[in-house]
Amino acid sequence: MTVIVTENEWSPAPGSLPADPEVGVVYVIPTRRSVAEEGVPRYTDQVRFLPKAARAVGAPVTFSMPEGSRRYLQEFSGDPDQWALGLAVLGMANEWLIFTVGQFIDLMRDRQGWTAEQAQRRPLKVSVVELDESAGISRTITAEGEAADVIDALRELQSGSSSGDAKS
Repeated sequence: MTVIVTENEWSPAPGSLPADPEVGVVYVIPTRRSVAEEGVPRYTDQVRFLPKAARAVGAPVTFSMPEGSRRYLQEFSGDPDQWALGLAVLGMANEWLIFTVGQFIDLMRDRQGWTAEQAQRRPLKVSVVELDESAGISRTITAEGEAADVIDALRELQSGSSSGDAKS
């Protein structure tokens, strides 16, 4: 399957990025906006337990928005086969980025009762905001394809050998 990698073609919702990002931390960011509440950022239910599960095994993963301000959107429509994950990191070289995506795949696999092999073939869209040290956006990246291929594409981006074109 082909993985499509795009750069700087989307923007996270206003207010969805961490105010003071830390090196080595992966932030889960909202990927939806509320129409009824004038674009308020919302997390999907798919990511509700990701930071807790990742921290349980020692990974520095947290929500970008503080507790009390997070809102979730239960999606009953849309494409149930498309997994989506939004992340923010201070530099693509963050060693926990790939781990976090893998943890998300594992959580979804367990939740939906699939084997590891089936989960690696599921459609996945990962949107990453690479932050600079002043919490501004350096670039945005989206990788979309089968889960295993998306992870490979992110590894390639981390190594600096990707040009941002479609990969097969």
